[in-house]
Amino acid sequence: MARAKKRQRKPDYRVTWFLYALSALAFGFGAWGAFNGAQTLKWPRAAAEIVDANLTYHEQKTRDVQRPDHWNTFAVHYLYSVDGKTYLGGGIEPYDFNMQNSAGAAKMADTYKAGATVQIAYDPKNPAEAYLIPGPSSMSLMLLGLGAAFVLFGLLARRMIRLGPGSDDDEAGGTKKTKPVRKPVELDPDIASFYPKPGAQPQP
Repeated sequence: MARAKKRQRKPDYRVTWFLYALSALAFGFGAWGAFNGAQTLKWPRAAAEIVDANLTYHEQKTRDVQRPDHWNTFAVHYLYSVDGKTYLGGGIEPYDFNMQNSAGAAKMADTYKAGATVQIAYDPKNPAEAYLIPGPSSMSLMLLGLGAAFVLFGLLARRMIRLGPGSDDDEAGGTKKTKPVRKPVELDPDIASFYPKPGAQPQP
């Protein structure tokens, strides 16, 4: 009687769909921010004087007292004039979702010093809106990268779930794999006569 085929369990792809949802969320916000940030590259430029630039160091206590969590944020204000009217701006990157990269903040603090003259981009329809670094923000590009990474993780998780854990059954025939039995080496009868048989009593 042929053995009944083992019923396969339906794969559970909920983890995969969760990763795909995170990917869509991150990629959607990143693409929206990068697209709108790219529009600021077409905005007119104006000379601006930096009146203050501050790098703030933040530290959060963690369980590991020797290695606390810390990061940097950068804030800047600058004066610029459009059509004879003076504005005070503080925008750094457009559509940055009020987030900064700690290393990027430290780099900006080294680049933009108080008293320096820089070129800013301002909205021709609303000159009060201006940015120190026009174009897609670093955070929007980071979200795009996270979205792509979540897609790759989702594909990898789907493949692992589909293949499942290793099985002793042969995928083709459903038969159980057994290790080949090695036959004992047969000795020549003349040579074997010199050795006592197992269980035999030794001759006096």
